[in-house]
Amino acid sequence: SQGIPRTLGSYNMLLDAYAKTDNAEACEKWLQHLIEDGIEANVTSYASAIYAHARRGDAASAEKWLKRMVAAGIDPDAATYNVLILSHGVKGNASGAEAWLAEMRTRGLEVSVCTYTAVINAVAKSGDMSAAERWFQRMLEEEVQPSVATFSAMIDTCAKAGDMVRAEQWHDRMIQHGIAPNAHTCGAMVNACAKARSPHSAEAAERWLNFSEEAGVVNDVVVYSSVIDACGKIGDAERAVRIFRRMQAKGLKPHILAYTALARPFAYRGD
Repeated sequence: SQGIPRTLGSYNMLLDAYAKTDNAEACEKWLQHLIEDGIEANVTSYASAIYAHARRGDAASAEKWLKRMVAAGIDPDAATYNVLILSHGVKGNASGAEAWLAEMRTRGLEVSVCTYTAVINAVAKSGDMSAAERWFQRMLEEEVQPSVATFSAMIDTCAKAGDMVRAEQWHDRMIQHGIAPNAHTCGAMVNACAKARSPHSAEAAERWLNFSEEAGVVNDVVVYSSVIDACGKIGDAERAVRIFRRMQAKGLKPHILAYTALARPFAYRGD
């Protein structure tokens, strides 16, 4: 707009804002304006466009901008490759994520905990526990220390596979590493219980809800709905109502998923 100088810094701020608000089209448009204005784009400029598409799982568009970046004579950094791995992870394309990690190694870039976590997240989408555990072990062998996000990804993998017991084992390993639980790890544990379809899954889900609250974690409506869902799957209507009321007491507004989960146990018994 008039009066605001068009500099690389101002363009990059705009590109970053559009990328983070899921507006890939605007991000592309303003990157093109930057180039047409004769301003030399840098790695940050292109990374914004790549991220805007990656967060949608649009790996093809993300890779298109990587090619334009390289064609402009700019070498991608490790953070850019991590975003490309993310683009495949959103859709659960583990082979695509692994291929970009291999490309990072070819270029001699540092493979960090963020990189490994992004690959594990890609594997998690398919619930392939063996593959996730192989990547986790490979990370340790390279003396890269896992983060809370890494353990969350491992627990998510267990949840996708409906393996509540193994999810708890990974949560225990996280604690042994001196890493405190957060909303994501607790939510992943509740989700693992909900997907387990065990006679004890509802009780376990409520136990993890209690654990998270005692740990000071602020849970959202999705977590409470997952506990209610676990109750619904085994027909535990009384527990489902109790959790629903706890959610309301926290000032959380139930959404359609919560009401659907709450109705399920009553439907099972014909109420």
